[in-house]
Amino acid sequence: MSKLSEKKVIGITGSMGSGKSEIARYLKNKFPVLDCDQVNADLLKKGNLGYQKLNEMNIIELDSQGQIIKEKLASYMFSCDQNRKQVEAILHPLIFEKMHEWIQKEDTPIVFVEMPLLFEISAQKHFDSIWCVVADLDVALSRLCTYRNFTREQALARLVSQMNPEEKMSQSNIVLRNNGTVAQLHMQIEDALKEEESHEN
Repeated sequence: MSKLSEKKVIGITGSMGSGKSEIARYLKNKFPVLDCDQVNADLLKKGNLGYQKLNEMNIIELDSQGQIIKEKLASYMFSCDQNRKQVEAILHPLIFEKMHEWIQKEDTPIVFVEMPLLFEISAQKHFDSIWCVVADLDVALSRLCTYRNFTREQALARLVSQMNPEEKMSQSNIVLRNNGTVAQLHMQIEDALKEEESHEN
C-alpha cells in the first residue's frame, strides 16, 4: 500500500504510441484512473495555479482571450534544458499535489494514474506498482501517423527523444507488450490485474 494512503496506487507509463490511453480507457470501467496530462492542462487554464505562477514569472504568452498559447510555451520549454527544468519545477509539484488529493478522495482499494513521463521525472516513489506498456518502433510509428496525424519524421523525432523502452521496462513491475489487437491488450490487462491481486494476498 502507498505510504501516502491506504490504497494501492499503480502508475501506467510508456512511450508515445504504445497504448497507455487504451489501457486507461479499459481500466476506467473498473477503477478510478487519473490522467496527469489532463491535470497539467487544467493547471494551465486561465486563472488556475499553474497559469498564475508561470504568468508571475513572465514565462508565458497569452492569446486575445488571456489563455496560454501552448505552442509558445512548448517552444520556450524545448528551446533549452534550463527553460524546460524551470517550467517543470513549477508544474510538477502542483501535479503531484493534485494527484495525491485525488487519490485520497477515491474510495477504492486500487487506483491508477496515467503518467507518460513517470520515469523521466523520477516519480517512482509515488507509486506502489508501475505498469509499462511497450510497442515495437514500427507499430508505434504507424499509430502516431494514423491516429495523431504526425508525419513519419515527426513521430520518429518524438520517439527517439524519449527514454529507451528497455530502461523503462527494467524499472517496472509489470510489462504489457502491445503489438497486436486491442483484444489481446485487454487480455494482458486482466492478467496484470490478477498478478496485482495475488501480491495482495
